[in-house]
Amino acid sequence: MKYINILLLTLIIQSCSKTEKTKYLENIEVDERLASISANIYITDDNHPEKLSAIELNVYDGGRFNSKNTILLNNQPFILETRKSNYYKSYSSYKLKKYKKDEAYLFEIILEDSSRHTLAYIKPRKDYMDLNYIIPKHFSSDENLELKWENIYIPTELRINKETYERKHPQYILPKTHEYGYKITNKSASYIIDKSAFSDSLEVTVEIKARFIVREKGRINPNLSSGSLIYINRLVKKSILKSEKAVKINLNQD
Repeated sequence: MKYINILLLTLIIQSCSKTEKTKYLENIEVDERLASISANIYITDDNHPEKLSAIELNVYDGGRFNSKNTILLNNQPFILETRKSNYYKSYSSYKLKKYKKDEAYLFEIILEDSSRHTLAYIKPRKDYMDLNYIIPKHFSSDENLELKWENIYIPTELRINKETYERKHPQYILPKTHEYGYKITNKSASYIIDKSAFSDSLEVTVEIKARFIVREKGRINPNLSSGSLIYINRLVKKSILKSEKAVKINLNQD
């Protein structure tokens, strides 16, 4: 009897896994009601233990927002906000009250006829936090700065920003872009910022902010308009301070 119960439990688990896969990823029937709907969904996860950083959701019905449609994320409805700007123009966007972090993200739409349909589904990798970034906490204007990584996912995008002040006005800290979208193609390697980037006759760098971005693609309903997509950007942020002097600035240190 014990072995029969174990077998039944195994079959139930397999059945549930198959049902989830079929429901969200496979065997989606043709439905012309979605042909005029396009969905572009971008999720940003900066490794906060409980919440997401942001969700950018653009769902159009015939090229426009349709307030009679309802969009849901894991059964939580989005609010369609419309606000006016200058020159009497209106802008609409979908907002959530709380960007709750979860193991998977299912986006659905309820149409005017009350029918409910899957828009997109994505289940991020669980081992993302195991990635190894070897980033120093300080840098010196007299030495090159080396950023290292080991066994990361590829491709990964590295973005680097500088916090600087003008020599004439040291009280003002300004954000400036140092490197633009460097694409990492080796799982274990390094990137060097030359010391010449840290100071010149006009500016001095006081902080370096490095962001490693891995983009994972999810599944979109094939009945949607062409060009529809869903991505989640997994973001690791590192702040590196100048070691020569203490600078009073607001940090987002990990």
